[in-house]
Amino acid sequence: MTSQKCIWMECGYVEYKLCDRNFDCENCPFDKAIKTAIKVKEKDTSLDTYCEVSKVNRNSHQIKITENHLWLIKEGKYFTLGLDDFAQKFFDAGCSIHFPLIDSNLFIGKTFLWIIGSFGAIGFHSPINGTVKWINDKIKENPHSFFETDAFSIELVKVESEDGIIQGKIYDFDDKHNLIYRDNLLVKEFLLNKFSLASKANITLPDGGELIKDYLKDLSNQDFVQLLKLIFNKKI
Repeated sequence: MTSQKCIWMECGYVEYKLCDRNFDCENCPFDKAIKTAIKVKEKDTSLDTYCEVSKVNRNSHQIKITENHLWLIKEGKYFTLGLDDFAQKFFDAGCSIHFPLIDSNLFIGKTFLWIIGSFGAIGFHSPINGTVKWINDKIKENPHSFFETDAFSIELVKVESEDGIIQGKIYDFDDKHNLIYRDNLLVKEFLLNKFSLASKANITLPDGGELIKDYLKDLSNQDFVQLLKLIFNKKI
């Protein structure tokens, strides 16, 4: 048996599970059982109804963005959290979002939110300590609407935080291009290393281009999760 962690353990979704199939997730019964349990749904292209979501109605200067692409707004002792548009680009409407429980405690650097899809799962770490007071049930029940809507218009979680401390580097909304530029380079370097794309060093980046998405689709589940962790699981 390999001593490498299963991708579900890597993202914090299960406490302990080692991979015994050399990351052949597509044929792994454990992977299939997890996805069945959380009811990962394929995108229904015939769906013509739109899920009404909770929308942020505030000025952009109130929005702060963490290094791991969570956006947040502080109002008194409460924080509203969501995922930014850069994070949104890596997933599709076939993915689901797994939320924390109401009244559960969040701790800085610990996983509190997961995106789950055919690739496996990626967890997002909390930048604050606090207690969950609200989650977006409409997105929980109809996650496709998140991946098809402006990311900054959708609140995902509200947290009560007595200390009000945000851990890690924080970007103003108007400066988010600096974070995106840096992580674009990280993605580009990762793909160049994986596919030996020295002759295609000018590949389009994921802030509007399509070419890079073709390369992302060619990554194995293990490599894709590794890339997601580099971008969204930076230590805070």
